[in-house]
Amino acid sequence: MKPSQTSLTTGKELYTSLYQGILPAIEDLREAQAISRWILEYAFQGDLATIVLDKPLAITQAQQQWLAGVIERIKQHEPIQYILEEASFLGREFQVSPAVLIPRPETEELVYEIIQGNAQPGLAILDIGTGSGCIAITLQKALPEAQVDALDISPQALNIARLNAQRWQSTIQLIEADILHDPLPNKRWDIIVSNPPYVRPSEQRWMHQRVLAYEPKQALFVPDDAPLVFYERIITLALLHLKQGGRIYFEINEAFGSAIAHLLAMAGFETIQIRQDLQGKDRWVVAVAPS
Repeated sequence: MKPSQTSLTTGKELYTSLYQGILPAIEDLREAQAISRWILEYAFQGDLATIVLDKPLAITQAQQQWLAGVIERIKQHEPIQYILEEASFLGREFQVSPAVLIPRPETEELVYEIIQGNAQPGLAILDIGTGSGCIAITLQKALPEAQVDALDISPQALNIARLNAQRWQSTIQLIEADILHDPLPNKRWDIIVSNPPYVRPSEQRWMHQRVLAYEPKQALFVPDDAPLVFYERIITLALLHLKQGGRIYFEINEAFGSAIAHLLAMAGFETIQIRQDLQGKDRWVVAVAPS
């Protein structure tokens, strides 16, 4: 490589340059700091010590062009996870693309709760609306001898889930199906978990532009006049496919916790609980299949 193609900088200088470059598009200062560190780590294997100790860095012309492109895409509100094609979920990195939702911290909390409450070996689990596969793969790796099926309507999403399963050497089984219309396989599960679409179009005004512009609408939105359509269908299927005493876990729109709990009660489910995330918002409903 010719010397003219490489320039010298330091960890602190590069971090500052990244931070100042993306700050106009990222209003939250902590988020801008986190994204700057993430880019530094992704592109240059630079950790916090690289910044604090102001370590020297050599940057090629190609890397400079890549960084300029990243900053420009962030200015267009594109999520950093899609730019880097990677998102963290409970200690693992998962490939993501605009075909799948970016995993949320609330979903991490839900999966952690499932892991903590289901230690028995050999559980059969169904993840409905698997997207990147982060829920299914994490459960399969964490629970002893778990047999996990992962369902999604989108072939593109299932391809991402397949790549993530290969990356983490996970044995999940992928199912392509439209949960609203197709039957489930002739199986019974100990656990059904789902983070289905639950955002109403009328709620768009409170959502960030990078969610509305880039994340898959099919995985986000339900009609204003039928916000519980996925929950109603999954509850019906769960009555047929959950083992006696099996559990259902739903991630929910905070506005509909009581309504979803009512649907479960009307279907005969027991020990129904609405649980809050770390922000104190109703975020999950957990219930036990009828005896």
